[in-house]
Amino acid sequence: MRFLLLIPGLACLFLGAVFLLVFRMSRNKQEEEEQRFTGRAWARLADTGSKSERDPDGRAHTVYFGIYEYDTADGQRVTSASEFCYGNEQDIPGTQGNMVKICYDPRKPTDYALPEEQAITLRIMPTVKKIGIWLMILGVLLTLAAAAVISGVINLEV
Repeated sequence: MRFLLLIPGLACLFLGAVFLLVFRMSRNKQEEEEQRFTGRAWARLADTGSKSERDPDGRAHTVYFGIYEYDTADGQRVTSASEFCYGNEQDIPGTQGNMVKICYDPRKPTDYALPEEQAITLRIMPTVKKIGIWLMILGVLLTLAAAAVISGVINLEV
């Protein structure tokens, strides 16, 4: 029965590891994009698209994305949809008629990213990392406390 005391600590360790893994994967993607997306261009929002997604509770909701048109350095005109989605169509960069700066892969010009969308991810990821670290610390402390109780170093019986 005392082994049940390990569950909260192990759960925190597991969740902390998941948060840190998400942080690392995001950082790897960012570094890979910085190496690939060396082309620069100004793009206009040619259209918007929408799709239905389900939230963690299973409820469907609509998200919106931009479809941008731009010219590459070699003069090729490219139209491509963003992978980044918004809850409100008016939040899509370029909806007010402004041109937006993009970074694209010269070898595959349809692959691109908007620096302002990348900045959103960069602002969120340090928080994800901090949560992961704090969960790992809490998990270690809870696991050590449970181990002390199980081994008899700490006696919970009065």
